[in-house]
Amino acid sequence: MIQRTTEALDLRDPLDLERAEESTAAAARAIAHDGSLRFRGHLLHRGNRPAPARAPHVRPSVDTQDLGDLRGAADGIALRVLHTDLAVYSRHRPEEGLADLLYELLEQFRVEALSPESTSGVRANLRHRFESWSSAYIGEGLLENDVGLLIFSVVHVCRSRVLAEPIDERVNDHTEATRFGIYDVMGRDLLALRPAIQDQSVYAQHAAVIARNVAALAEETSRDDEGRPSPPSAILAMLEFNAFEQDNAATQSDGAGSRVGPGQGYDVFTEAYDQTLDIAQIVLPHSQVRTRADLDALVGEHRPLGAYLRRSALALYPEPRDEAWESEQEQGYLDPRLLTGLVTGSSDGRIFRRTTPQMRPGGAVTVLVDCSGSMKGVMPQVAVLVDLLVRALDTAGVATEVLGYTTGAWSGGRPYREWLASGRPPHPGRLNESLNLVFKDAATSWRRARGRISGLLWTPTFREGIDGEALEWAYDRLRGIDADRRSLLLICDGSPMDGATALTNDEDYLDRHLLEVVDAIEADPAVDLAGLGIGHDMSAYLRRSRIVDPDGILDRETARSVLGFLAPA
Repeated sequence: MIQRTTEALDLRDPLDLERAEESTAAAARAIAHDGSLRFRGHLLHRGNRPAPARAPHVRPSVDTQDLGDLRGAADGIALRVLHTDLAVYSRHRPEEGLADLLYELLEQFRVEALSPESTSGVRANLRHRFESWSSAYIGEGLLENDVGLLIFSVVHVCRSRVLAEPIDERVNDHTEATRFGIYDVMGRDLLALRPAIQDQSVYAQHAAVIARNVAALAEETSRDDEGRPSPPSAILAMLEFNAFEQDNAATQSDGAGSRVGPGQGYDVFTEAYDQTLDIAQIVLPHSQVRTRADLDALVGEHRPLGAYLRRSALALYPEPRDEAWESEQEQGYLDPRLLTGLVTGSSDGRIFRRTTPQMRPGGAVTVLVDCSGSMKGVMPQVAVLVDLLVRALDTAGVATEVLGYTTGAWSGGRPYREWLASGRPPHPGRLNESLNLVFKDAATSWRRARGRISGLLWTPTFREGIDGEALEWAYDRLRGIDADRRSLLLICDGSPMDGATALTNDEDYLDRHLLEVVDAIEADPAVDLAGLGIGHDMSAYLRRSRIVDPDGILDRETARSVLGFLAPA
């Protein structure tokens, strides 16, 4: 029997993906001399914790279909484990977001440059992964932004210098004009990087200077006409920067850092970095056009489902809320205002008025979508369902909101770093930056919100999920809409999860908070709460829920269940 090689694997097949991950992890263990490296949830872990993968081009995508990308990401992470001294790294690390990112990228380039010449396969994998990331950056239209072009040029110039590799000719056309200007900013520190790759401390000092100078230039470049800084959130989102110190000993189970136990209540360490953003603040217009075209193509394949939802929505919300008077009728109640016309002979005899019902539905529906990393694979189907449902409800005159939730970083972020800096006080509570996304608000029609709804397909911001707080946020918004009936539909594929919070509190910390929020909402007679679990049983949390097979999201049976949730109790 001929055995298949990994080169013949189809990564869309779960079994083939598992085989590919096993062989890739084995290679990573050999490179890093670390037997604890394993894939868990399609992400490389070191023991039971995520392996350090902060540089964007080595963060493996959970839905990758490219074996070269998978190998390149894993090889880069393995080299990071092998060659980076975290104490030295932290000593020179800048605090600012963009400077921190550039500093991390420079360290990643250093460890990649330490890969021996004899390991040509590893070097080829690293180059392939970096080129894939570079192509995706261009494809998202980020070079249309001055800051995006600046960062792209800096990244390529620094990588070329540190790894002693020429800049790809396909990239030259994009970066040539910008490159000459940035040499003055990086100056001698850029020239000092390559000779210092064996000495991390010396290298880090030069890297930190470059990172801070480029970050300052980016801030100046991003200022608007009135001189105010405009943070390049779309650029940073595309870079998928992970600000969590993956390997810090503070979260190891050595007794350092107290864990919150049951009954101690829910707390948030800091809300200073939490954000609620309209998706248009993150997804550039170029990407909105592309994602809407992609979504329209998918929607076009499910027109019968859309027609079914429209008919059903009109049947669900038929009750008139009030009545209006129609004048100049041939029969009804006498209209005093028209009597003068009758006397003067200018009237044609239609001097009556009567009431007519106004078919104005009194409903409001909020769809809250889990935008965590594990949802990437099913999001196209979810986006189609949401788009068709919102369009149908809009036709019926129902106010709708489409909201999403994720985190600002993987497994921590700035709150986690502040917690470390403050001496790891006990009972920190939630230790991540919550990021709530508005894809459509209640005041905007489906037609005007089409481009923003398609932002569901733009997944660089998909990280982790603080479900309880997100549900509370969506509920508060829904309560603010004037309507006779209010429905809140949660679409997710798993329990709440945030690595930093789970490691510094007990494992059920976020679960208990979600249960508390659900209990409070379900006790409110003004709101109907329901859940659609994508391959996930939500009955442990919600009274009304349904499990949906990932392959059956767009089945009529699923649509019928959703409509059942919206029907009056």
